[in-house]
Amino acid sequence: MNSIKAKLTVWLIVGVTIILGITGFISYANNKRQGEADYQALRLALKERLALSLPHGVWQLDDQYIRLTLDAELGWPSLTAIRIRGDAGLNVGRIRDGKGGIRDMTPSEQPSADDILKVPIVYQGKELLGEATVFLSRQSLASTLQARLMEIIAQIIVLDILILILMTYALRHFVFHPLTELQMALNHAASSDALNDATLEFKQDNEFGEVARSFNRIVTRIMDELSMRTAAEASAQDEKQKAQDAYRRLLETQQTLVEAEKLASLGGLVAGVAHEINTPVGITLTTASHLATVTQHLNGELQNGSIRKSDFQNYLQTASESCDLILANAERAANLIHSFKQVAVDQTSEARRDFQLNEYLHEIITSLRPRFKRSRIDVEIACEEDILMDSYPGALSQVITNLVVNAQVHAFDEGAEGKIRIEAQHGTGTRIVLKVTDNGRGIPSDNLPKIFQPFFTTRRSSGGSGLGLHIVYNIVRQRLGGTIEVASRTGEGTVFTIEMPSSAPEQQQREVS
Repeated sequence: MNSIKAKLTVWLIVGVTIILGITGFISYANNKRQGEADYQALRLALKERLALSLPHGVWQLDDQYIRLTLDAELGWPSLTAIRIRGDAGLNVGRIRDGKGGIRDMTPSEQPSADDILKVPIVYQGKELLGEATVFLSRQSLASTLQARLMEIIAQIIVLDILILILMTYALRHFVFHPLTELQMALNHAASSDALNDATLEFKQDNEFGEVARSFNRIVTRIMDELSMRTAAEASAQDEKQKAQDAYRRLLETQQTLVEAEKLASLGGLVAGVAHEINTPVGITLTTASHLATVTQHLNGELQNGSIRKSDFQNYLQTASESCDLILANAERAANLIHSFKQVAVDQTSEARRDFQLNEYLHEIITSLRPRFKRSRIDVEIACEEDILMDSYPGALSQVITNLVVNAQVHAFDEGAEGKIRIEAQHGTGTRIVLKVTDNGRGIPSDNLPKIFQPFFTTRRSSGGSGLGLHIVYNIVRQRLGGTIEVASRTGEGTVFTIEMPSSAPEQQQREVS
C-alpha cells in the first residue's frame, strides 16, 4: 500500500476505532458494574420485603395472600420463580411461563437459575414457619449489556464510514488533486530538455503553490550557477587528464627504477662472483702449467736415457701436489658457479619450484660471500632442516639479498665488526617464520614507519635509491603471500620478521605503487 491517501484513511479509521473502542469498553464496563450493583441492591431489598410480607400469610395458611405477594415480586425481570415451604405441609410456588405470564409451580419442578436466595420465614421474630426459595437469573442484565455493546459497535461502524467518506472527499479535493497537478507540472519540467522550460506553472494559491514557487527559485539559482560550473568542469577535466598523464609517467618511471634496482643487484652479484672465481681458476691454471712443464722436462730426460729414480720420485710428488691443488680449486670454483647460477637463474626467471629452504639460504649466502670477503661482518644461518618450500626461489633470493646487503650498508660503519643472523623455523600451521637480525646501529624511531616507502633512503648522497626495502615489502606481501615487520631500537640492532606460507599463492598481482 503505497498511496498516501489510503495510508492516511486507514490510520485515521484505525485511530478513531481504537479511541471509540476504548471509550465504549470503559462505558460497557461501567454499565456492567452498575448493573451488578443494582442487581445486588434489588436482591437485598427483595429479601427484606419477603421477610416482612410472608410470615403473616404463612401463619394464616392463606394461599391466596401468598400468591398475590409472590406475583407482585415476580414483576422484577431478574426474578424467575419463588417457592414457599411451611412446617404444616405448605408448598406454594409461582413461576414465569414462556409467554410472559405467571403460573403455579409444581412441587417437583426445578426452575433454571444462576442465583438462589434462601429467605427464612419467622413469625413475630420468634417462631420459624418455613423457608422461601427465590430463583434469580442475570439473563436480563446480560441482555441489557449485550444490547449496549451492540449499540457501541454500531456507533463505531457508523463513525468509521462517515470518516471514510469525509476523508476521501476532503483528501481528494484539498490534497491529492492539487498534488496530482503539481506532480504533472514536475514531470513536465523534468522531461524538458532546456532548463528554461523547467519552471512550473502552478496556479494554486496554497501550500502547493508555495512549493512550486520555491522550486522555480531553485531552478533559477541552478541556471545561474550551471554556466560557471560547466566552465569549471571543463577546466577540471583538463587538469585531471594532465594529472593522469603525469601519474602514468611516474608509475612507468618507478617501475623502471625498480627493475633497474633488481638488475643492479644482479650485476653486483655477477661482479663479486666473477672476482671470487678468479682466484681458484688462476691457481688451477698456474698449477696445471707447472705440472705440464715438469712433465715435459721428465719426458726429455726419459728420451735422453738420463732419468734417475730420484727424478721420477720428485715428479710423482709434484704431480700429486698439483692434482690436489687443481681438484680443490676446481671444486671451489664449481661450488661458486653452481650457487651463482642457481641464484641468478631464479632471480631472472621468477619460476616456481620446490626447494629445501636451508640449502637455498646457504646458496644465497655463498653467492654473497664476495661482498663480505674484505669486511668484518659475519653472516650465519640457523634454519630447521625439514622446511620444504613450494614457492618462488628467485623472489625469496631477492628478499634475502636486499635485507643482508641493506644491513651491511646501513647497520655498520666502514670496517666495523658485526653479525648478521638468518633464522628460519616452522610457525603456526603451514606458515614459515624467517628473521634477519643484525647487531648494528639500529633504525631511529622516526624512520621506522617510512622504511618500506619507495625512494626513502638515508644514503641518497652515497647513491642509495630507496627502493631496496620497498621491493622487499612488495615481494613478500604479493609474490610470497606473507607479511613483513621490522623492530629496532637505536644502538641495539634491527630485526626483520617475515611470516609466509610454505606454499605460495598461485597468482599474486604485482604492486607498482
